[in-house]
Amino acid sequence: MLGRLLFACTTMLCLLVSNVSVAKPSVVIILDDLGYKPTDLNALSLPSEITFSILPETPLAKTIAEKAEQQGRAVMLHMPMQAESGETMGPLGLTTDMYPAAITHTLRKAIKSIPNVVGVNNHMGSAFTGQEASMTALMLEIKRQGLFFIDSRTSVYTTAQQVAKQVGVPNASRHVFLDHVRTTPFIASQFERMKRIAQEEGSVVVIAHPHQVTLNFLKQHLPLLKDEGFTLTSASDYLMKKVKPVSASMPDMAIAAPNE
Repeated sequence: MLGRLLFACTTMLCLLVSNVSVAKPSVVIILDDLGYKPTDLNALSLPSEITFSILPETPLAKTIAEKAEQQGRAVMLHMPMQAESGETMGPLGLTTDMYPAAITHTLRKAIKSIPNVVGVNNHMGSAFTGQEASMTALMLEIKRQGLFFIDSRTSVYTTAQQVAKQVGVPNASRHVFLDHVRTTPFIASQFERMKRIAQEEGSVVVIAHPHQVTLNFLKQHLPLLKDEGFTLTSASDYLMKKVKPVSASMPDMAIAAPNE
């Protein structure tokens, strides 16, 4: 009798375990620096789970955003912010000497220049993201607009996620730059690193750029991710589902290029 009971319990436990679906590691890829070049439109051939982050007031900003929205693709604002190097930011750049009202006004103009924006990440920003007061003004407006923020992590001194959490803005952080060296072997090595982090931590956030070598690589390798046990996820879905964030020790903190 005891043996039959143990057998029944073991069988039931096996059935319960077999019915539990194991979540696949999530891969979030954000393609940013979009808006200037006609070749940026080639990125529209990538899977719709790839998130586009577009520079404000650029010649193709509205066109790319509208076409992306038609594909059901998440669109972000790639907000220019001051770099330690003093590199030119482009239109509507945020600087550390701006008053909060100026930061708010500039961000609103940038958001209006790109249709269908659901989130923001920083373009450059190694100086600006290190200033807690400046980032607080930014995050307060991002919260008012109902957007999320993803830190491109162009500096070890960034306060972006800390401030976002304090203000109550949904947020995440970049863990891998895919193509700051524009060669296929390097991109391949970063792609493998991306997969290792996703497997170890359950999710990974990657930033890439619309270089032709990058687009060619992604077109070839993204279709393989599903069979390898990964789920390609948009940035908005990633944050809405509250995926467990990768530990703070994982990002490429030493690498700032090309979004210094």
